[in-house]
Amino acid sequence: MQAYGIGMIERIKKSIEIIANDLAQLKDTFYVVGSSALVLAGIPLETIDDVDLLTSNRDADFLKHLWRSNKLIDYSPAHADKFLSNFGRFKINKSLVEVMGELKVFHENKWQILEIKEWQELEINEKLQIKIPTLAEQYRIFTLFGREKDLKKANLILQQTTYIQPSNGN
Repeated sequence: MQAYGIGMIERIKKSIEIIANDLAQLKDTFYVVGSSALVLAGIPLETIDDVDLLTSNRDADFLKHLWRSNKLIDYSPAHADKFLSNFGRFKINKSLVEVMGELKVFHENKWQILEIKEWQELEINEKLQIKIPTLAEQYRIFTLFGREKDLKKANLILQQTTYIQPSNGN
């Protein structure tokens, strides 16, 4: 997604609206994470590749079955040695959506399930509200992921907010 014409927030919301009926059928809490969540929280980015959904395994299975005809077969996520999930990438209309069921991150020599500890809710339309991590939580997640692109996003959060201070790792 590029920010031509319609603003990036509106483009992300429109992408989510396309799948809103499907998301409304999920049984467990889910979150929009990654670059889309960053933009929805007010940090501007020039482009967004996709909408990342963090779900339970059960809901990932449901979406993967529901969207099976939209699955991108030849795609594998970068840094597969650092992440494990019930993963699928889909093209729905013109939007790319990644599903990550029970995402695990290899950190401190062990696999850790990514848990969202703090979030905010955003209304997409009258039928759907989504959860995104707070900016402080997004900072924590991007630094946990530790890839160069994630650390750049964590740095953007620090540059554009006054209330988040980097932790000392504790």
